[in-house]
Amino acid sequence: MSAGATFARPDRDLPDEDWRAGGFGLYLHWPFCQSKCPYCDFNSHVSAQIDQNRWRDAYLAEIRRAGAETQGRILSTVFFGGGTPSLMDPDLVSAIIETIRATWPMSNDPEISLEANPGSVEAGRFRAFRQAGINRVSMGVQALNDTDLRQLGRIHSVAEARAAFDIARACFDRVSFDLIYARQNQTLDAWRAELTEALSMAIDHLSLYQLTV
Repeated sequence: MSAGATFARPDRDLPDEDWRAGGFGLYLHWPFCQSKCPYCDFNSHVSAQIDQNRWRDAYLAEIRRAGAETQGRILSTVFFGGGTPSLMDPDLVSAIIETIRATWPMSNDPEISLEANPGSVEAGRFRAFRQAGINRVSMGVQALNDTDLRQLGRIHSVAEARAAFDIARACFDRVSFDLIYARQNQTLDAWRAELTEALSMAIDHLSLYQLTV
């Protein structure tokens, strides 16, 4: 088993000594979901049983390996993506963040994000993620229309998405969510109304993706 860590370097055109001082971002991939959406081509899988202890060992080993190759770098951001990282045990997330902090010096206010789906949200779990070190949640809402959610293969409703957003808002200072556009039979007026509704929810950050099957 291997666990991946991806490093983002946003300032490639700067001289070597400048980009080394400019910080970098770390991406960790959790490849498991409760169900597989038909449009999704990410590396994600549905599994009845997941040995999270084994995955912890793999993540920690990969972090230490990468850390040995990037000594002296300042870590600015950490992003748990997937898959559905909110299905990870909070203790696993805590162990990963603790190891990351022991491996790299971090900026004064690092953004540590975790992706979540509304169908896997529960208030106690979100509080545990916050205690583990997560300070931003990115939610895969994808649509504010129940018919379109069903067509996208999502397992949550609009009401559940709104409830999940409220839970996240109560636990984290920074919350974002994703929406997919160019959906089947979607009109410009419908999309405009959906964006208006999304903005009314006092969202911090909104990510928009065109549907690609």
